[in-house]
Amino acid sequence: MGYKTYARILAHYPYIIILVVLTVVTTCLVLTITLGSRIDFDDPIAGFEPRGTELADRLVTFANLRQNVGNQTNLLPESKVTDNRPSSTVKKKPKRTSFNNNTDKKHTRWRSNMHNKTNANIFCGVPDKSYPRLVVESTHGRSLFNFEDIQAICEMESHYFLHYESYEDLCFPNPVDGFCCTAWTLGSYIAVLSDRASCEHITAEDVASVQSLMLECAPFFHSGTLKINCDNEQEEWYFDTNYPPSACSDVPLKCTKYNAVAHIFYYLTDSDFMHTRTPPLSSNKPMSFLKYSTLFLPVSSGESALDLFKELDSMPRDYKTIKIVAAEFNVKYLLFEEYLISDSMWLSGACAAIFIVMWLYTSSVFITIMAFLSLFWAVDIAYCLYTFVFNIKFFPYMNMVTLVVLVGIGADDLFIYCKVWRLAKSEKNNGVLEKLVLDTLRHAVMSMLVTSLTTASAFYANYISDITAIRCFSVFAGTCIVMNFVLTLTWLPASIMLEEKWLRCFTNMNNKKYSILYCLCKFPYRLYYWICDWSRIFFEKILPCLVIKFRFVWLIMFSIFWIGSIVIIFFYPRLKLPTSDKFQVFSSDHLLERYDLQVGKQFRFESNKNNEDRQQFFVSVVWGVLAKDNGDPLNPSNKGSLTFDPEFNITSPEAQKWILQFCARIRHTDFYLHMSSYTDCFFERFFKEFMAQDCSNLQVGDVECCNRTGFPIPADKLMDCLSVYISLLQHTPGVQYNNHSPGPRFSNRKISAYFVQLASNYSYSTSYEEAHTFYSKVNQWVNNELLYAPPGMRRGWFVSDLHFYDLQSSLAMGTPLTLGLSLSIVAVVSFFTTLNVLISIYAFMAVAASISVTLASLVLMDWELNLLESVIITIAVGLAIDITLHYGVAYRLAPDIGKEMRVITSVGRMGSPVAMATFTTMLAGALIMPSTVLAYQKFGTFLLLLVSLAWLYATFFFQSLLRIMGPNGGCGQFHWPASDCCMQGTRGHVDKTVYAFSDSTVSTSSTSTREQSQSQNYYTSHHELEPLTGQDHHLQSHQMPHSNNNIPYGCPQHLDQHNHHHPRRKGDYLTVKSSSTPLSTSGNTPASPSASSIDKHQLILTLDSIPAS
Repeated sequence: MGYKTYARILAHYPYIIILVVLTVVTTCLVLTITLGSRIDFDDPIAGFEPRGTELADRLVTFANLRQNVGNQTNLLPESKVTDNRPSSTVKKKPKRTSFNNNTDKKHTRWRSNMHNKTNANIFCGVPDKSYPRLVVESTHGRSLFNFEDIQAICEMESHYFLHYESYEDLCFPNPVDGFCCTAWTLGSYIAVLSDRASCEHITAEDVASVQSLMLECAPFFHSGTLKINCDNEQEEWYFDTNYPPSACSDVPLKCTKYNAVAHIFYYLTDSDFMHTRTPPLSSNKPMSFLKYSTLFLPVSSGESALDLFKELDSMPRDYKTIKIVAAEFNVKYLLFEEYLISDSMWLSGACAAIFIVMWLYTSSVFITIMAFLSLFWAVDIAYCLYTFVFNIKFFPYMNMVTLVVLVGIGADDLFIYCKVWRLAKSEKNNGVLEKLVLDTLRHAVMSMLVTSLTTASAFYANYISDITAIRCFSVFAGTCIVMNFVLTLTWLPASIMLEEKWLRCFTNMNNKKYSILYCLCKFPYRLYYWICDWSRIFFEKILPCLVIKFRFVWLIMFSIFWIGSIVIIFFYPRLKLPTSDKFQVFSSDHLLERYDLQVGKQFRFESNKNNEDRQQFFVSVVWGVLAKDNGDPLNPSNKGSLTFDPEFNITSPEAQKWILQFCARIRHTDFYLHMSSYTDCFFERFFKEFMAQDCSNLQVGDVECCNRTGFPIPADKLMDCLSVYISLLQHTPGVQYNNHSPGPRFSNRKISAYFVQLASNYSYSTSYEEAHTFYSKVNQWVNNELLYAPPGMRRGWFVSDLHFYDLQSSLAMGTPLTLGLSLSIVAVVSFFTTLNVLISIYAFMAVAASISVTLASLVLMDWELNLLESVIITIAVGLAIDITLHYGVAYRLAPDIGKEMRVITSVGRMGSPVAMATFTTMLAGALIMPSTVLAYQKFGTFLLLLVSLAWLYATFFFQSLLRIMGPNGGCGQFHWPASDCCMQGTRGHVDKTVYAFSDSTVSTSSTSTREQSQSQNYYTSHHELEPLTGQDHHLQSHQMPHSNNNIPYGCPQHLDQHNHHHPRRKGDYLTVKSSSTPLSTSGNTPASPSASSIDKHQLILTLDSIPAS
């Protein structure tokens, strides 16, 4: 269907288009509601992991092996695998810890032991990481270790928590009195050491006495002599079961009493408190300044503490002389969906503000409502395609960011289409309604196509990322933009035609009964004209003058900014990879995020070096399964199944000998950490200890697995002995042998997989450089060893706890690739849009500069290259190019009478709509910046920065380049091949109409009438003007505020007021053609020959030849 056929349908049957669109969107909506799965964001970090990389495949396979996905393996050889079907979906549940099992066991033991305790029965045990906690600091910038602040901490516990009505149901009861156990605070420990009943009873002398005790004991603690369990009566409340009993010799008894001093240092005070590395107060005492202190609550963290945190969050942060600076309740991800919904009010506010702007621009409530409905329809159709056509089951929360971009893009398309529609209506020879629609489509489609294509391409380019959430976001966001473009060509024109034909404001609206409708039509109409008058002066006169007059200043200044931004991004302080493996979902000032990102690591019990679960990197080498992820890369819960290595054989004599040699060699490497374990290298202990036992110790009926068995062991015998050995391990006290333990895995009495796991001397680190060094070194060593392995053992591979390193590596390598792809697409689009080499190069430079300065600004705001930032960087290209391309196309199609005139025409013609589009996008970004959800906040900041900088670089840097080095004539210009180059026939009719100019339509500038007349004579004597609706060129034209193109849609009473004829101004026709017959202003008298010598600059100043917005 061609332009003409579609224009005919729109002009005469718009309701058909409306019905077709409604049918499609209704069908999609019904399918989504009835067959689609519920969207939930219970686990916001789901999908924020790479899939498909070498390391990711290893991590996924290793996790499947340890979790025994699909019951494909067993720990014992005699157990048969009856169901080898893979469980393709492994449900990843969010961390909803309603009650910690360890906490439950500890509390039960405390309750039984508290009855035996007659002294210091304030606490129900010791602090623990599983308990909710908050961090306080002094409001006066002083040390917290003073009586006034410590007393405020005690009172805050009572005021904020004990008075909370549900606190008694949540807290652990003290078995002595039945009331809630006391929170672990600095004041409570001072009460214990001072033999006080509670922290409310301590005195200033008690505080000073304990501070002196801490100063005396600090050297012992920091030297490692004073440990957590020096007072090691294991049945007492103060014994910490997380650590072994310690014999602390040469430590004064007062420092070990109740282990209180060690607990204060380890759990309740920051790591700089009284540390020997801090400057001393005097010659023999360390610094005693206490900045932070924790308060542990005797309740379970997780879902049960959710309401308690909400209560805390609603209370003032400041309490007397202290303030709460951070908290950890293990509820961050549980709160996310709730905050995501509540933050929608900021998005709604942005939509409301843009609605008003669009209403004022279109002067039509109906058109504005229909435009917003098209945005909803675009999301509806895109989600239906995303779910049912693309068959993507995972919907990350990042997809919600698409709504912000869609609102801005939708507003831009509406502005473009409505402006072209007005200009088409204003043409004197605009013809029938069908011709109006055809002309509007011909002019608007290309501009909207460029905008949508560049933005959608930038989104789709993210699909090459390895990270699941980013790939899903790219598909959904790109599809939304494409669907919005389709609806802009269908729903929006049909809506405008509906209003034009049937929904006009009635001529009797000024009656009392139509007063509301009259106001709705009249208010935006008057405001629009008032704004138009001022914007016409700025965009036609002031802005072009600023661009041209100071072009060298702009070029030098913005070039310096560009060069400086490159230094900031790549050299100092440079864009860094993320350094924290704690994923941020809320704004940095949120209590939970402050604990994770800033405050938590200030305490010893939270630091990595004291976290036993992640103390060292482990070296795991796996055989028998191929490192292959055959799951769905777009579904984080589908990790596939194990793919076994058909060549694997560890039972062969060569393999048995080699595996022992491998374990011996790995223990002599420089990365091995000597630690004893029963199962780290399973066959080493099995062969050297179990199979070396004396056969005389065997009982009747036992399998003969002893020193009489030769080595290597036959395969059948090996299976029998392994069965006996593993059974013994499972019943050996202190030995845990389960799915996570290294060793063999069996399938139908055959060893189907095997892995060893040893500790390395590399401490766990979130530093990319340190993790990269560890992975590269160990991986190279393992690969070299496997080169000399027996044939059945050569396909092993190395893996470790490198999830965060894999994420960093994917971001470091994927972001530049995606950015390069986006820039390549933009370069191609800009060239085929302008068909001019120089314009395309300058446009590319302007876009690259605006993105570079934007990134530098974000780096100075301490942004890191995390997941959200990676997406922001890559889509920046698609959002920044639009403004520059609009200017570039306008310059390319401007009358070819000099670079300066073309720049003036470009700025004057496109300045207003480009500024309006920039304003609406900036408005959307600014209004979502107060959000709590980090994705909304950062995307709002990014939009505000990028769009404003893109406008500055496009308007001043790009236009200055064009004025100084822009193409003239056919320089660097290509053309599409003519479709009728080989056809014979007469040339088609060209509209030779020449329009007269009246005094009322000439510019109202201060230039004299004589200069205006001379300019008009010169212009008409050398060029023949062609209207917007001409067949050769289709460009936008300018109208004075009194011309019919500015009349709001469907208001006949205004048409009656303005239906007198206004001859066209020369600025209303932007495409010029040579004419052999000079014409005067009236069209009857030949122009004066001297007019041709008029100065070009005088022509620019005197002619009101730049179209208005």
